[in-house]
Amino acid sequence: MNTTKPLETELDIERLGGRGDGVGKVDDEKVYVPFTVPGDRVRARVGGRRGEGFSAELIDVIEAGPDRAEPPCPYFGRCGGCAMQHVTPVAELEWKRRLVSDALGRRGLDKVPVSDTVTVPADSRRRTTFTVINAGGRILLGYLARGSHRVIPIQSCSVLDPDLECLILPLTALAHNLPIPRKGLQVSLTKTGSGLDIVVGGRKDLTLELRERLTEFSRQHDLARLSWGAKHPEPVIMQRAPTVEFGGITVEPPMTGFLQASVAAEKALSDQVVDHLNDCKHVVDLFAGIGTFALALAGEGRRIRAYDGDEEAISALRRAVNNSAGRVNIDIEVRDLEQRALSADEFTKVDGVVLDPARAGAKRQCRALAQSGVRKIAYVSCAPGTFARDARSLVDGGYTLKSVVPINQFPWSSHVELVGCFEK
Repeated sequence: MNTTKPLETELDIERLGGRGDGVGKVDDEKVYVPFTVPGDRVRARVGGRRGEGFSAELIDVIEAGPDRAEPPCPYFGRCGGCAMQHVTPVAELEWKRRLVSDALGRRGLDKVPVSDTVTVPADSRRRTTFTVINAGGRILLGYLARGSHRVIPIQSCSVLDPDLECLILPLTALAHNLPIPRKGLQVSLTKTGSGLDIVVGGRKDLTLELRERLTEFSRQHDLARLSWGAKHPEPVIMQRAPTVEFGGITVEPPMTGFLQASVAAEKALSDQVVDHLNDCKHVVDLFAGIGTFALALAGEGRRIRAYDGDEEAISALRRAVNNSAGRVNIDIEVRDLEQRALSADEFTKVDGVVLDPARAGAKRQCRALAQSGVRKIAYVSCAPGTFARDARSLVDGGYTLKSVVPINQFPWSSHVELVGCFEK
């Protein structure tokens, strides 16, 4: 195919690729067309190379495939936040299940049972970050466009919890009175059990006038906490400590600390982990964060050890345990598991492990686990590819991957969460 200049052509979409783009062929070359579904007949503008094929821009849908849906959001296609609103919910869930099974298949684990994808309500995201820019005197608050640093201003968002969505317009109004750097301002929102926690990533020092303006905004909207600062945020006003609960234990998460994206997804993940490790008495939680799984597993006579390299997260977990009045007893340690994974010997007498690493997975840690005598492992992952790589190490070490449950924590995106249950 000649690619010296953009080529307009018609093609049939055969399947969805790993990023959610439709895949067709022109002159026996793969072409990736965003916002298309299998069965579509489309007109597209083919551009440059992309991996083993070519990228393309959708011009028109000539004939719609059976899995095409009407996007519910007016910004879809311009805003880069969602990639799959044009796909029916059933097709999206099956595609995400297939992403997981295909990743396992590439590692020779094609016989592992992968269950149907667990659904999560679309409007349940409790965390988000907006970008604010000053575009020649026009203040824009929104998300970045697909594959761009251009900000698409929004007034609503279909994936957000309503308590976050209702602050889009007030925050836009507030932004007109904020010092906005040339590269823009990040505003992070988290819904906690005690109210909203907002961090405005300002780079200038707080003036008295700015502090008063932010305080007034916080009181007007009954925020739990509002903070200012890019690298080291400073609380401007805290009307209540932001809190979340795991296993009935209250935790005060650090500013911009990691939380699962929605309460519904967190429950789905925790239910799978707890169910798999229910008969284990000595459990190690690796990449424990603020204790999502450690606290859910604590109790019923279990001994828990928790490790994470994030000092602020571990401090929050330690405070929660200390404030629990003896209801839970967890041994907690700051440890960079990427650099210093637990050795096989450190799992002596441990019968259960839960691990929830970042997208890069836990290559070193799984190699050590493969040599251990741990009976059960629950592996939580947001990246099917690195999960499958680590699963291969564990299976080669004598484990059986009993089941994998995909969870649609990020509806309308190309991301899928999962829990894999291993036994030796």
